[in-house]
Amino acid sequence: MFYNLYEYVHSSLGLHFWDPLTLLLAVILAVMVTVHSRNQKKREDDFEEARKEKLEAVQKGLAES
Repeated sequence: MFYNLYEYVHSSLGLHFWDPLTLLLAVILAVMVTVHSRNQKKREDDFEEARKEKLEAVQKGLAES
């Protein structure tokens, strides 16, 4: 069974047996990196917004004193 798959991929497609699997893994990795990058950017934006709010609260508290 695997030999037939090897023959099909190698003879008809002109690829090595592991090339389609490697391509699939590369696509999955690219999707994972993209999702992680977007999530990280959102976390950084949320952190920056919270930091600004805390700084404004501290400055307001100091101005009232």
